[in-house]
Amino acid sequence: MRIVFYSTNSNHFSPESFKINVIPSDNEQFLSFQKKHPEHDFFCVTQLPGLFMPDNAIILNPEDNYIKVAEKILELKPDAAIALSFWNEPYDWLCINDSLVAEELKKHGIKTICNPLRTCLTCLNKQETNQFLNESGFLTPKSIFADHNLYFCAGSNKAVINNVYKDSLLKEIETLKLPLIIKDNVGLSSYGMTVVNTYGEAKGYLNSKRNNSDRLIEEYIDGEHFGVEVYGCDDKYSILPVFSISKNQYGITSPKQSTKHGPFTKADNKKYKIKRLLKTLNRLCRVLHINGCAQIDLIYSQKKWYILEINPRLSGMSYLYAARNNMTVFDMLFDSCMLHKKIKDSKLYTVDLKLPVLLAEQFELLYKYKEIVLLNQWNNLEAKQEREKGFCECVICTKTKKEAENLVKELSSLEFLNDFLEPECP
Repeated sequence: MRIVFYSTNSNHFSPESFKINVIPSDNEQFLSFQKKHPEHDFFCVTQLPGLFMPDNAIILNPEDNYIKVAEKILELKPDAAIALSFWNEPYDWLCINDSLVAEELKKHGIKTICNPLRTCLTCLNKQETNQFLNESGFLTPKSIFADHNLYFCAGSNKAVINNVYKDSLLKEIETLKLPLIIKDNVGLSSYGMTVVNTYGEAKGYLNSKRNNSDRLIEEYIDGEHFGVEVYGCDDKYSILPVFSISKNQYGITSPKQSTKHGPFTKADNKKYKIKRLLKTLNRLCRVLHINGCAQIDLIYSQKKWYILEINPRLSGMSYLYAARNNMTVFDMLFDSCMLHKKIKDSKLYTVDLKLPVLLAEQFELLYKYKEIVLLNQWNNLEAKQEREKGFCECVICTKTKKEAENLVKELSSLEFLNDFLEPECP
């Protein structure tokens, strides 16, 4: 078979100002995958930055829309196409573009592995996600949608004396339990998310210049944060182990700073009712018609699991899962969706650290530790503030938690990390 892995990017990206470095490289990982399936011919097509893609990927013009992307994929005469959807600021909608490509390919009889357009649209719009989860019987935080245009319409429309929409919205917000989270209704992950502790703070935020688009005001659920990825299609899914995600000083997760660790022990499985969670996630995949992969943000609070967000694409957890299972993202998608095989988990204890941007020699030094199975660095060369520079993801795999703790302690003693790493593993 001739099989194409593809991905698109409808947002601006500057390769001169943003550098991504992965060890083992995406090229090495793709070659490793190819060797397992010599009976197939594989091709990769993408638009920069082409996350997860190898060096020999066909790089398309950034101006190409979904129709042109589909046409160029069709020139390769594929039997099947698999989306490696990724993300890029400011809008988390690249999976939608990949779905549009898939729709074009289907018209020509090409088998496609890509999340449906309706699924991606539902997950992009946080209000729609919340409504879907409620109507489908899943637990999710209570929230209220704030329409930006209606909230500020009195300022530009002289016929309006009192903005009754604004008054009613602020009144309705007072029915929510404090504290509250205010977030962009279509933003990427938790970027720009704000936590407020009083109704007055919520009103102040909504009245300020910071409120420059539609917002979702959501009850803050006080609990433990977790993340998980799922792979599969046709009602056959691999639910990968749930990983704990650290919180920042505001009580929310930070994509650029969070630490992940897991998986659960047997005792944890009972404590957190993992069997029940797996059934819930399987049902979620079925009703959402997941076709490929998705990442799900969860909170465990008062012995209940809440679903926060669903990202129908690869994620910041993809390298973690691939590395700990001695696989690649190509393996996980191909095995689960083309071969309909369950992804077998390695059971290794894994810690995913977010370190500051490293120099080349520091980067190479860390990879010499046999327990460090992957490094993934994002470096914004035009960053004006420290927090904008990026991060280095470091995936550590050991047989036991104690071994991971010992390595983190050792790493914390390195001069370039001792001001950043705590000597104790989470």
